[in-house]
Amino acid sequence: MIRRRIRHVDAFTETPLEGNPAAVVDGDGIAPDVMQRIARNQKLSETVFLLPPESAEDHARMRIFTPVVELPFAGHPTVAAAHVLVSEALVPLPPDATLRLECGAGVIPVHVAGDPPLYTMTQVAPAFAPATATHGEIARWVGLAAADVVLAEVVDTGIPWLVVQLASLEAMMRVRPDFSAMGDAEVSYFCIGAQSPGVQVHVRTFVPGGGIPEDPVTGSANGCIGALVAKHALLPETAGEIAYAAEQGAEMGQPGRVSVRVSDGGRTVRVGGHAVTVLTGEITVPEG
Repeated sequence: MIRRRIRHVDAFTETPLEGNPAAVVDGDGIAPDVMQRIARNQKLSETVFLLPPESAEDHARMRIFTPVVELPFAGHPTVAAAHVLVSEALVPLPPDATLRLECGAGVIPVHVAGDPPLYTMTQVAPAFAPATATHGEIARWVGLAAADVVLAEVVDTGIPWLVVQLASLEAMMRVRPDFSAMGDAEVSYFCIGAQSPGVQVHVRTFVPGGGIPEDPVTGSANGCIGALVAKHALLPETAGEIAYAAEQGAEMGQPGRVSVRVSDGGRTVRVGGHAVTVLTGEITVPEG
């Protein structure tokens, strides 16, 4: 048996027990099948394992697991991993600097600035594809009518999401997910309009097929939403950039705040948030 350090980090919040918790584990010497077992045991949306980087230019390598599958990339565990590396001084980093974190989707730069630090990741340049489900089907998954759905496209900024724009915040408040109807869909609903002051977008994200019926605050999906917002000019651009704040997680009692910036004609997507460590300890696992 081996013992490794583990933390629970709430991402996209400065307040403990809000936002989205990720487990962050020192992963050196842990076999991939054991990583998956740890993620299943933690029962969080994702567990991220920190490993030495493969390139000397990078700061760490991440392997990210849901309770049932490994992912090439995910947003809130990337913020959580960056927080651990910085807050525990595992990486010597000057103020206002950038981490380089390897993952299955490539190298993710994470800019770290401010006090408390804001961790801002640059996601993969977006790719778009048509939705395979109709507006009516997508609406029925959450108890709405087809008229409540404005846009639906598959967007990928490191991991693909079916991104759905609802017509209004009022429609979003009527969302009642039917997970059996969703099946294996990985879908993020958003609307222009929000409940909190200074926030422009409200988000809910569902992944029943991945063992995550609803995700509290989803960094990858928010990046995909930002790419779609830019593609369709749903919010105004200033000095070549669309910048806004999104809220997510209030319906689960875990409110979080996401900073989204899209520039370079929609090609550069940056998603940021704060983080706070709420639990630290050691986990004992089989060696291998």
